[in-house]
Amino acid sequence: MIACRKVWAVATAYARSVWAYPGAEAVRTIFLVVILVVFLALWRTTYSTMDTGTLGGLRLPQMLEYLAGTEAIVLSAPAFADRIGEDVRTGGLAVQLTRPISYLAFQFAVAAGESWPRLLLNLLVGSLVVLLATGSLPVGPEGLLAYLIAYVPSFLLYASLFLGLALTSFWLEDAWAVTFLASRSVMILGGLLVPLSLFPPVLARIAQILPLQLMVYGPAQQLVHPFQGFPGLMQEEAVWLLVLFALLAFIYRKGVAALHVHGG
Repeated sequence: MIACRKVWAVATAYARSVWAYPGAEAVRTIFLVVILVVFLALWRTTYSTMDTGTLGGLRLPQMLEYLAGTEAIVLSAPAFADRIGEDVRTGGLAVQLTRPISYLAFQFAVAAGESWPRLLLNLLVGSLVVLLATGSLPVGPEGLLAYLIAYVPSFLLYASLFLGLALTSFWLEDAWAVTFLASRSVMILGGLLVPLSLFPPVLARIAQILPLQLMVYGPAQQLVHPFQGFPGLMQEEAVWLLVLFALLAFIYRKGVAALHVHGG
């Protein structure tokens, strides 16, 4: 219970810090609007050229709302590599390890505090862009609820993967290249830009095997198709959470041991 209160205190403190720099959040929001406007033109042309009302089971407003959901997730994602790399290079990690809270729990709390406000802001702005651009809003309370519920484990999956990759800073000093490659993999195989339903069959099968699609495609699909395949999605996320939590714990133990061995 005490540990939970500490995690909550850290998360709420960092959530408040998000609004301390409104200029930075405004830039993120503008970037999101630009992306959606560009995709509006691209997908409108695609639907018109193919002379169809639906692609991958999605109408144009639904496709744009789907993209608003995926972009909201990725643009709100935590940046572990920079923070942990800085701790390793400056020696600040030694101080972090003495805090009365687990280092991993602290990083998850910081990530949650920073990500959730940005997610809600990005989703709100993205949905407004869809409404203004298409004249309809293809998401209701049910879709929003399914999206947010599915986002909880997807956030933990994303955070576990990228925190684990960032912890390779214990050996590499700078894990930016590793996390950069992983983020691009999420963009392609996670369904950020194109729903998996429009992937070529072979690529779709590969994407469905990997957990990347659970981090982005899974929640975004719930936004436009509320609670369709929801039990299966939650089961997949739970299984992969166990796998990634175990890998994260292993990397962390090995990393801390390496620091101690080298006098860190």
